[in-house]
Amino acid sequence: MSGDGAARDDDSLPTKVVGRRRWGKGLVSTAPLLRLAFDLRGRKPFLPRGVYRFRSFEESDEWILRMLTRPPKPGRPF
Repeated sequence: MSGDGAARDDDSLPTKVVGRRRWGKGLVSTAPLLRLAFDLRGRKPFLPRGVYRFRSFEESDEWILRMLTRPPKPGRPF
């Protein structure tokens, strides 16, 4: 860089506003959906605890889908 003033000030560059951020929404707007998910799930965990090994990502995805959609155990209210 030479000292001849070739460097430009960043404030002189044109800017364009693409969108506006809406403040105040956040988690408050998603709270009803989160509450519904907890109510539907009940005390059943999303996935059983532990370490699992799979031969492929596809096998892992199938297992996760089975676990998330499994029916509740007999004798439990939910």
